[in-house]
Amino acid sequence: MERKAKNSFGARLIVGIVFTFIGIIYLAVGTPLYFFLPDRNSRIFSSVFSGLGMVFLILGIVFLILEIQKKRRCNRLLHDGNYITAEISEISLDYGIRVNRRHPYVVICRYQDMEGTVHMFKSRNLYFNPGPLLQGQTVKIYVDGKDFRHYYMDIDEVLPKVIRH
Repeated sequence: MERKAKNSFGARLIVGIVFTFIGIIYLAVGTPLYFFLPDRNSRIFSSVFSGLGMVFLILGIVFLILEIQKKRRCNRLLHDGNYITAEISEISLDYGIRVNRRHPYVVICRYQDMEGTVHMFKSRNLYFNPGPLLQGQTVKIYVDGKDFRHYYMDIDEVLPKVIRH
């Protein structure tokens, strides 16, 4: 069975879906109006309406493409990338995000390379406290060669399967 990288359901994906949907609706309404309305003011209104729809559609598609590229990169790293082993240094709440009045947890890992440089890596959002399950553990971080900017933390490898009821 082929493993797939898990990513958080992020704001960029939600905005991409909503903007694409709004753009399609604005274009579907504004474009026919341009051809069927006789006076000049109505055509200006429908042109602005269609133009706004085009802007929403383009932005939505760009956000969706960025999310798809991120997902593909994580899957590629998981299958073809080299991994390093990093130690878990802290588990904290991400106060920049709130879903249903709750902040997600993130796992911060620390890796020191041969030159003595310390690299910090952050996991995807977890909506349960993984602290008691991860005490004293190490995690595989899949990286693209020596470039640590793009990485995938395989936090699911060390976490047990959690089912919430």
